[in-house]
Amino acid sequence: MNTKYNYSYDPPPGGTSEWITRAKYLIEPPACYLTFAVGIALAIWLSLSGSRYGYHILILLIALPVHELAHALTADRLGDHTPRYYGHITLNPFAQLNLIGSFLVLMFGLGWAYVPITPNNLRPNPRTGHMIVAAAGPIATLLLAFATAILWQVLSPAFNLLDGRTYLTMLNMFYFFTYLNIALFIFNLIPLMPLDGFFVLRGLLPPHLAYQLDKIRPYSNIVFLALFLPPLFTGGRIDFIGPFIFGPAQWLARLLY
Repeated sequence: MNTKYNYSYDPPPGGTSEWITRAKYLIEPPACYLTFAVGIALAIWLSLSGSRYGYHILILLIALPVHELAHALTADRLGDHTPRYYGHITLNPFAQLNLIGSFLVLMFGLGWAYVPITPNNLRPNPRTGHMIVAAAGPIATLLLAFATAILWQVLSPAFNLLDGRTYLTMLNMFYFFTYLNIALFIFNLIPLMPLDGFFVLRGLLPPHLAYQLDKIRPYSNIVFLALFLPPLFTGGRIDFIGPFIFGPAQWLARLLY
C-alpha cells in the first residue's frame, strides 16, 4: 500500500474520563455501587413521574456502559489490550463516561462515552480491526433494545395484574428505554467524528477513499454542530437530522411493542 494511505488515529481531545476519575471515590468499589444504585433509583423515580430525564439517566448508566463494554471486549479479542490495561472492560459507567457525551445524553438522550484503543494492535489490520471494534458498540445497543422489548413481553402479564395506571407507567418506561437505544444505534452510525459510524465507513471504503475521508475529519465537529445545533435554537422548527434518527427509531419501537 502506498505510504500516504497508512492508517493513523488520534483519539478525540478530552475523550478519556479524566474529568470523573479525579473523584476516585466515584469509580472505585464499594462507593461506585452505591452511586450507581442511587442513580438508577433516581432514574426510575423520574421515569415513573413522566420526566424524560429519567429515561436519559437510564441510557447514561446502563446503555452507554453496555455499548462501551462491547467496544472494549471486541478490541481485546482482536489483540488490543489497551481497554483492559486502562480498566475499561467493565460495566461500571463511571469508568466509561465522557463529559460532553454525558451532558448530551442527559439533555437529549443521545451522546457517547469513550474507550481507549490502539488500532495498530488490532487484527487483521488496523483499519479493518477498528471498523469491527466501532461496529460492536452500536450492535450491542441495538441488541439491548431488543432484549428490553423481550423482557417487557415476559413481564407484561405480571404488570397487567396491577392497576391500569401502573401498567401504562411501566410500559412507558420500557418503551422509551427501547426507543432511545434504537435512536442511539442510528445516531452512532452517523459517519462523523467522534461517532462510530466514521470508523465503520472508513473501514468499508477503499484505501484511497478512506484517505480522503481522513482529510475532512478535522471539519467533522463543524458539520456535527451545523446538523445538531439548529433544533436547539429554533425550538425544533429547523431539524436536519432528527427525523432520520427519531422517526425510524419510533417506528421500530412501536413495532416491537
